[in-house]
Amino acid sequence: MQTTHPNVNAISDLATGHGNDATPFSQQSVVLTKQAYIELTWKANYWQAQHARSVEREAALTAQVASLEATIRDLTPRLSGTQSEKSAGPDEAAEPQPSRPRHRGQQPGSQGQGRSERSARFVVPAGHDVRPAQSCGPACGEAFAPLPGAEASTILAVQVPAHLRRIQRRRDHQTCGCPQVPGIVPAPPAPRVIPNSPLGVSLWTTVVLDQDLSGRPTSRFCEQLTHHGFPLSPGTLTEGLQTIAGLFAPVRTTL
Repeated sequence: MQTTHPNVNAISDLATGHGNDATPFSQQSVVLTKQAYIELTWKANYWQAQHARSVEREAALTAQVASLEATIRDLTPRLSGTQSEKSAGPDEAAEPQPSRPRHRGQQPGSQGQGRSERSARFVVPAGHDVRPAQSCGPACGEAFAPLPGAEASTILAVQVPAHLRRIQRRRDHQTCGCPQVPGIVPAPPAPRVIPNSPLGVSLWTTVVLDQDLSGRPTSRFCEQLTHHGFPLSPGTLTEGLQTIAGLFAPVRTTL
């Protein structure tokens, strides 16, 4: 039972602010039962604990949002492409910006980036002969004499054929009478990243570089392999990456 006593001096004297600065509620006292006091105390402790959990949860979510934003900042340049590493000189940086918008592409009078160096690439020679109708005189039919040398030009090509490596293991059989020797002695099996897996080292290297450098999803990488005539399930690559994750532990410790 709750009772209000507006003129209980013994309790009102203990209230803070008694006197000229007293508030209206400081002049009143409330008498509660023991059960009501216990219930109010329990509810106060309960909501204080809930508030503390909410504060901890908010701090964890804030840290998670900050981590995701950092990941977005890291992946955005990979998606849009890296900018040119050539920086403008001091004279170019000091030039005022034009008032009219610039056209896209290389601007007239700019220095440009120049041609990319490809001299270290592997060269595959390919010959193109003159057509038979053009290698002789149209009226007399006499064949033309070839000039020394050839007119050279370069075409940049990429050829990444997906193929199967057929491993042929040599086997020897015993022809002597030595004891403790098996009847058939085969050559050791070819090295594999995952035992008994048909996926070779070059394929796993391509998968790791494609995901870490390009950030391309596994499903799109499998679609590209399908175009090369090498269908592969995304689940196979995902399970294989989880299996070989322990191989990169020394790399993480050095970084």
